[in-house]
Amino acid sequence: MTMYIGRAKITFDGTELDSAPGAKITLGGVKRTPVTTMYKVGYSESLVPATIECEIAVSDATPLETIRQIAGATVVFRTDIGKSWMVANAFVEDPLAITAKEGGKMTVKLTGDPAEAV
Repeated sequence: MTMYIGRAKITFDGTELDSAPGAKITLGGVKRTPVTTMYKVGYSESLVPATIECEIAVSDATPLETIRQIAGATVVFRTDIGKSWMVANAFVEDPLAITAKEGGKMTVKLTGDPAEAV
């Protein structure tokens, strides 16, 4: 029977984020943009960073300042089907915002080098 991704565990420098269901990784890598001339179609390439977005539940044990200061970290996105990706040189892209209901949800967006399968 085939198993599909249902859960993911996210860690940065060995510290686990208490993420809610729905975490997302964009692997990054090479983006190809069409380039047309009078007689040909080709492309140019540019590098796109990887991003990991998740919502975490905030408790009295959540290391908010540590998360807020993430820069140059190694982030790993592990799935329940055994597939994992590592994002090197990751940093928190957006300021943290905490919602004071339903477990104190906080969205975290991490950005870094294109993801590598591990």
